[in-house]
Amino acid sequence: MMAAGSIAALVGLTTQIASAAPTPAAAPAAQTSASPIKHVVEIMLENHSFDNLFGNFPGADGIPSGTSLQNPNATYHSAPDVSPVWASPNEGDVYSGIANGRAAEQMMMDYEPHKGYLMDHYTMFPGEGMASITEFGPEFTPNQQYLASHYALEDHNFQPVIAPTQPNVMYALNADGHDWMYNDLNPNDTKPWNSIFDELAAHNRTGKVYYGVPRTHLTGTIWEKIVPPDLTDLSTTDQFISDASSGNLPDFSFVRPGVDYSGEPEEDLGNPDAWIGQLVDTVAKSPDWNSTAIFVTYDEGGGFWDHVAPPMNNQYGYGSRTPTMIVSPYVREGVFHPETTNMSILSFMQKQWDMPPLNNLNAKQNDLSDAFDFDQAPLPAPQMPVAPADTLAFRGGTDTSHAPIPKLNSKATFYLEANGSGLSLDSAANGPVTLTITPPRGVAVPANFPSTVNLTDGWASFVTTFTQAGYYRIKAEGPNGSVGWQTVDVGVNANTLPTP
Repeated sequence: MMAAGSIAALVGLTTQIASAAPTPAAAPAAQTSASPIKHVVEIMLENHSFDNLFGNFPGADGIPSGTSLQNPNATYHSAPDVSPVWASPNEGDVYSGIANGRAAEQMMMDYEPHKGYLMDHYTMFPGEGMASITEFGPEFTPNQQYLASHYALEDHNFQPVIAPTQPNVMYALNADGHDWMYNDLNPNDTKPWNSIFDELAAHNRTGKVYYGVPRTHLTGTIWEKIVPPDLTDLSTTDQFISDASSGNLPDFSFVRPGVDYSGEPEEDLGNPDAWIGQLVDTVAKSPDWNSTAIFVTYDEGGGFWDHVAPPMNNQYGYGSRTPTMIVSPYVREGVFHPETTNMSILSFMQKQWDMPPLNNLNAKQNDLSDAFDFDQAPLPAPQMPVAPADTLAFRGGTDTSHAPIPKLNSKATFYLEANGSGLSLDSAANGPVTLTITPPRGVAVPANFPSTVNLTDGWASFVTTFTQAGYYRIKAEGPNGSVGWQTVDVGVNANTLPTP
C-alpha cells in the first residue's frame, strides 16, 4: 500500500501544474468561404481508454510490444511482470466498476518529478488489478472499428481533466470544470457557466442535449446547470432520432446514453456499440448527412490503463487517452495523430461558425481543421455493421436498472427489454428470442439456462442458476433482427482473468 505521504504528494500534484487563464481569447480568423458543416453531433459514451478499445488498431499509437506492469500481488515498487491481457469471448466487460476518482487516477498514473506520468501503477492499490489492463479486441465493438477504419480515429485525444464523468462532461461543453473535480455537485456555485449552448444562442445558432433516460431522472442533477434551468434544451434520444430522420437537427447535438448503453462497467460493450450503429445510421440516411460532422467520444478512461502519458496543459492535468472517431463526408480517412481533447470539438464548431473561444483553455485546443478536407470528393455514407431496429437490454426488472449480478448457486431473474433507436420501450416487439451463452472455457452451460424466451409487449424474462464462478456472456436475438448482449459477472474480482 502506498504511504500516506506519497498519496498526499500525488493528490497535491495539481499545484505544480500551470493553470489556464480563464479570460476569453481573441476570436479565430474568419473562414474564407462558408463551411459545409451545418451540424455537429457529439455522441459521448463512458469510461474506456484508447488502449482498452483500440490497443491494436492498425496505424495507431497502440500498446507497445513487450509492455509489462506491476504484478498486483507484489510490493508497490517491484519489477514489472504482468502484461495486458485480451478479453476472451465470454467477457464483454470487466467486473462491476473500476476506480476512476481523481486521487486514485493520479496514483495509478504515477507522477514523478521531471519525468511526468509513468502510467505504470494501474494494477496496484487503489487500482483494479488485472481488470484495469484487460483490453477488448475489435470483435467487441464492430461499429466503432468500422467508423475508425472508414473515416478517422483520433489516437491522441486526452480526457480534459483527471477526474470522473461530471467534470469531464463540463469541460467538454464549457472548457471549464468549475473546480468540481471529485464528481460532487456544489450547490453554492455561482460562477457563470458560459457554455457552448450560451455561445450558440448568442450567435443565433441552436444546440440541444439529447439524453437516453427519462427527463424526470435528471431533476436535481448537473444537467440543470449545463443547460438553461427550464430544461428547454434538454430532450430525449427518441427526439434525436426524430429530428435527425426529418432533417431537423440543431446546429449542435450532444447525445448521451441511457442505462446499459454507456459502456461503463458492469455494462457489456455490445449494446452501446449497437446503439452507435443506430444513431450513425439514422444520420447517414438523413437529409443532413452531407452537412454533418459526427464525433463519437468517451468522457474519460474510467480507470482503464493507457500507455501514453498525458501532457500537463491544464490546471488540473489532462487525463488518459480516450477513443474519438470522426465521421463526415469531408473527414480525411485514417488516424489523426495531433494532440486533442473533447474541448477540440468546441474549437471545431467555433472555427467553422466564426465564434470566439469560451476561454484561453478553449483557445489552446487543436480545432481539428487538419482532420478535414472540404475540397475532397465526399466520402460515402456509412454502412453500419450492426444497426438493428431494436436492441435487447438486460434488466433487473425496470427500464432503469442493470441486470443482476448473480450469486453462486442462487436463482437469478433476467428481464429483456426491447428498445428502439431512441432507447425507449418498443411495446410492439413480440415474438421468440434465441438465447446463447458463452461460459468460461472448460465450464458447462448452466443446466437450467433457456434457449428461447418470448417477447410480449416488448418484455421477456428468464431464470437461471450459475454453479461456477466466472464471466458468462449472453447474446439475445429476437424479432426483426433485434439483438442484445450482457456479460454476467459471477463471483469475479479485480484479478479474475479472461479465459484463454
